Amino acid sequence: MTSQRYRGGRQSKGDRQALISRVATPLGEAVREKAEARGMSVNDYIASVLARDVGMADLAPQSPIMPRYQELPISEVA
Repeated sequence: MTSQRYRGGRQSKGDRQALISRVATPLGEAVREKAEARGMSVNDYIASVLARDVGMADLAPQSPIMPRYQELPISEVA
């Protein structure tokens, strides 16, 4: 019988360290809303904010959502 290796799931994000914090409910809700608007998990959103704050923006997870462009009124284009 040959052994099969599981190859499913997402790729590893590498070595990680758990940081735990409790915040006021309104702050937690605001963070969840921001993360959702960017199409990110709360964990990735918090990691991106922290990475930028400590000067390690290169380690910040990227938002998968591209910015939405608003359509200009035709009178302003012509």
